[in-house]
Order: sequence, then C-alpha cells, then structure tokens
Amino acid sequence: MWICGKIYFGMKILGIETSCDDTSMGIVENGKCLSMTRATSEDFHKKYGGIVPEIAARKQLEVFPYVLDDLINKLNINLENLDGFSVTIGPGLVGSLLVGAEVARTLAYCLKKPLIGINHLEGHIYSIFFDNKIEFPFQTLIISGGHTILLIFEDHLKYKILGETVDDACGEIIDKIGRRLNFQYPAGEELDKLALKGDPLYYKFSTPRFKEKNKEYNFSFSGIKTEVLNIIKKGNFNLENLISSLFYAIYESLMNNIRKVYNSTGINKVSVVGGVSASKFLRKIFLEEKNFEFYFPSFNFSTDNGGMIALVGEEYLKRGYESNIFEIDAISSLEINKNPFIYKKI
Repeated sequence: MWICGKIYFGMKILGIETSCDDTSMGIVENGKCLSMTRATSEDFHKKYGGIVPEIAARKQLEVFPYVLDDLINKLNINLENLDGFSVTIGPGLVGSLLVGAEVARTLAYCLKKPLIGINHLEGHIYSIFFDNKIEFPFQTLIISGGHTILLIFEDHLKYKILGETVDDACGEIIDKIGRRLNFQYPAGEELDKLALKGDPLYYKFSTPRFKEKNKEYNFSFSGIKTEVLNIIKKGNFNLENLISSLFYAIYESLMNNIRKVYNSTGINKVSVVGGVSASKFLRKIFLEEKNFEFYFPSFNFSTDNGGMIALVGEEYLKRGYESNIFEIDAISSLEINKNPFIYKKI
C-alpha cells in the first residue's frame, strides 16, 4: 500500500458478510477478489422451512474461526499485511449482523487498521464489477429473497433509487410458493429448473403497474403470489407450466419498469444482481431482450459473499472514508444512501 495525501491506493481489504445465515469472508485488492470463503447453516434451517435467526447467529459464532483460517491459508497471508476491514452492518438479521460487526471491530482494533461499515445492498450493487466492465450510468436491479429495488448507478458510490417492492420481494414469493408445494427450503434452484422446462405463457398472471408520480417504478408481487396459490389450492395443474408462468410473470413485472426507465432516460445498460439473479430462467429471458445490454455477476458472486463487501469497502477506504469502530452497529432495515457510520477522514 502507498498513500498520497489522505487517499489510499493498492489496498488489501478483508470483507465480512453475515447479514443472514451465511458466514463469508473475502479479500479484495485493486478491485479483484484474491480469496473468498463461505460457510452456511442452511441444513440446520431446512426442517423449519426458513431461516431461524437465533440458529443462524449461533452457527456463525461457531464457524467464524474456521472461515477466517481457511481464507488466510488460501492466500498464505498474515492479517497484519491487510490494509483494512469492511463489514456488513445492514440490512439483515440483527443477531447475525452483530456477530460480524463484533468480529470486524475486534480485528480492526487489535491490528490498528481502518474499518468501514457497509450496506449489504451496496455489496450486491458492486458485485457486478468482478466479472464485467460496464460504464456509468446504468440501471441496476437488485432481486433477492428480501429485496426488489431498481436504481440508477450514476457513478462510484452514487445511486439514485427509483422504485422498490411495496409488499413481497420477488425471491420471497418464490420461497413461499416452494414451501406451499412442499419443496425443501430453499426451493429457488429446484423451481428454476422446473421453470426452464415449462410453458411460460400457459398461465397469465397479473403484473401491476403504478401510475402515481414518484411511485411509477415500484413493484408488487403479492397479487401474483395469491393467484399461484389459488391454482395450487384448486389442484389439477401442470407443475412445470405453473412455475414457468410464475417466473415469466416476475420477469414481466421487472422488465416493465426497466423499459420505463429506458424510455425516460435512454439508459439501456442493466445490471441484475442479488440472489435471484442466479436464476437461469431469468438470465435467459433477459438476454433475449432486444435494445438492452444485460449484465450479471457470476453465480459465485450472486449470493451473499464477503468479496462484494470487501470491494465496496475498498471503494470507500481509498476515497478517505472510515467508520468509528466504537460507534459501528447493526441496523436491520438500513437503506441505501443512509449509512450513519461512514464519515470522511479529515
């Protein structure tokens, strides 16, 4: 690392991600992920049909030493050679976030390194850069089990939020329908396979559109969920066609707003990030769109991971931003552009 004034260059940053049930760490330098490791407690949650927050946090406490050892052994690096740390502080499960924050605080304090608290969603936004070169500005669509957000990525660390879901996230309805069909949690991957086999136009589901000013880019998926659940309740349906039609309805809802943004701004480049961006059905149909350039992170960086948190941390730290290790805390509903723990070093 070398320093020019107050700005850092050539930094090795260790990122920590514990917003849900995963425990992941990654090391990034100059925008490249040098090493990443991940542990999940998914198997412990399957019998409950979803994430149990207390179990997630407890398992994260248990696996942290092993995840850290695995990460640094892969690179054969000493922690003293790192230039800083970044950690997810929200949004997410409070218990899990606190586990990660405490580990990051301890490491930064003991090693006398800078620490930056990161919004989990910013991590997903930045995950696109690991595998793609894309010039600003461009649309970014965040789709996951907890979020559906459309924004314009104007420049580094500058985002203009356009719309979000007013009820269920698109990944959330996939999980709920999978549970209703008695698929083992998480059901997303299995349902995605079914979607690729079925007829996406077999069933027609509603795709609500908002016309009110300042809300025209919002999403709603609860109606689609209800329609699908009603068909399941009645019985006598083709499973592959039903799931394929569900995924197509999700695509239609997302694409309607992407088109509206293009019509009003002329921006036709779109990055699709978050856990649901790993859907092969959605990737295939988005890439078939004419007049648009779609970009996706690799499957490894679509899910929650420490690499993306390290990458955002590097962007902040090299621009002279930090967090106070004694003030940093977990915020379960942290919004983009509203991180209270980032300040510019004087």
